[in-house]
Amino acid sequence: MGRPGNERQTVNLLSFQIASVDGIPIRIHFTLWLLLIWLGAASHSSGLTIVLLAVSILACIVLHELGHALVARHFGIITRDITVYPIGGVASLSGRRPKPHEEFWIALAGPAVNFLIAGLLAPIVLASSHKFPFLNAPLGSLSFIDAVFVANLWLPIFNLIPAFPMDGGRILRSVLAMRMPVPKATRIAAGVGQLFAILMAIFGMLSGNGFLILIAFLVFIGASQEITTAEGFSLVENHTAGEAMLRELKTVESGASLGEVAKILLEGSQQDFPVVVGTHTVGILTRSDIITGIATEGESAWVSSYMRRNFNQIEPNAPLARALEALSSGDRSPILVIENEELVGMLTSENIVEFMSLEHARRHSKART
Repeated sequence: MGRPGNERQTVNLLSFQIASVDGIPIRIHFTLWLLLIWLGAASHSSGLTIVLLAVSILACIVLHELGHALVARHFGIITRDITVYPIGGVASLSGRRPKPHEEFWIALAGPAVNFLIAGLLAPIVLASSHKFPFLNAPLGSLSFIDAVFVANLWLPIFNLIPAFPMDGGRILRSVLAMRMPVPKATRIAAGVGQLFAILMAIFGMLSGNGFLILIAFLVFIGASQEITTAEGFSLVENHTAGEAMLRELKTVESGASLGEVAKILLEGSQQDFPVVVGTHTVGILTRSDIITGIATEGESAWVSSYMRRNFNQIEPNAPLARALEALSSGDRSPILVIENEELVGMLTSENIVEFMSLEHARRHSKART
């Protein structure tokens, strides 16, 4: 969804940015370092070789995710950031949810990048070793080129397992969604993913592979989250932002003090306030902004000093799913509903959840009659 909006205000304390490619932040999750330490301990190679191998595999994972990002951009979908985990990377897409055929190509692009890298390395591997290494050979027992080659075969093969949150699960969901509603396709694909997770966990326990058990756990949780997300979006289908928005709003002037706004905050249940200059909406002030401002400068601080000038906005007749997507994408700032440059309402995570609860109750009631 193309929309004006804040950059993410919260920093993920479990990951840190190492680079930015074409405006896309690249982040590393701390658990990846645990994997690198484990690889180092299991390797018989020199420390420099281990570092080079780790950096090379990391680069291949990032290229995998950039493959997703570039194809998503082709379909007009923005990539917010890329985070690399032990089980691979995650390209966080923002804006509208991809259509089934778009999701198919987006999901397929990542593994295709790794297969391409392996294809480019194949002549070098064959020239240096006169044979291809076994896929089950430990990376630490292989030469540098052989190890990178094997890694770029294993990465896409593993990712093509039809289990969320891997690419194979998304490919399966996209194919099913071409023939049935997306929520139903998601439930089937996620169920397959959970089955694979259980099988992986059993194999991990029988073989004493704790890392495989961890991966199985993450896959099972990822599949469960996909089901929850799909069911949530199914509840807002065919509904507009205007149906769920808060209509009775209190606004504050940009020239007011935080102390004045704090009194309004205590007197009612509204926690986020559109900021206006006359009849023109110029920003939004959240509860956390109020508290931060008072703690920093006291109650005499101006609203204009702490309000968010870049804010999410939507028209009342826009699909409610667009608002849910925006509020689910990391920036949970309220969305102002504006029609003909006039503020007519506001959407928050809480009131969308309330709308979804009521819609679920309505559907349950209809199903019983």
